[in-house]
Amino acid sequence: MDLQRILPLAPRDLLILAVLAEGPNHGYGLIKAVEARSQAGVLLDPANLYRVLRRMRTEGWIEESPDGDPRRRTHRITEAGRRVLDAELARLERLLGQARPALADGRGAP
Repeated sequence: MDLQRILPLAPRDLLILAVLAEGPNHGYGLIKAVEARSQAGVLLDPANLYRVLRRMRTEGWIEESPDGDPRRRTHRITEAGRRVLDAELARLERLLGQARPALADGRGAP
């Protein structure tokens, strides 16, 4: 998997993978969990969510998991999805590490 081609993730992708890293979830649960975690105002409508989930399944980041209720499609993160999530979190941590010194000594102030 070429992580350089994939990163950076869109905020919604990052949040969806982060929610699924906590455990399997269904569409409505994902929408609510992403909205609850989003400080940047990431809002998902069902059509957009399912388009993103379809792409993530195609990429192998998530898969559907049977839950006994045929009306709900439950999704879970795969090992490939965890690698993508971990790589994006590491990228963001490096970026913050580079920004913090400039902010600490006042160079980042206008």
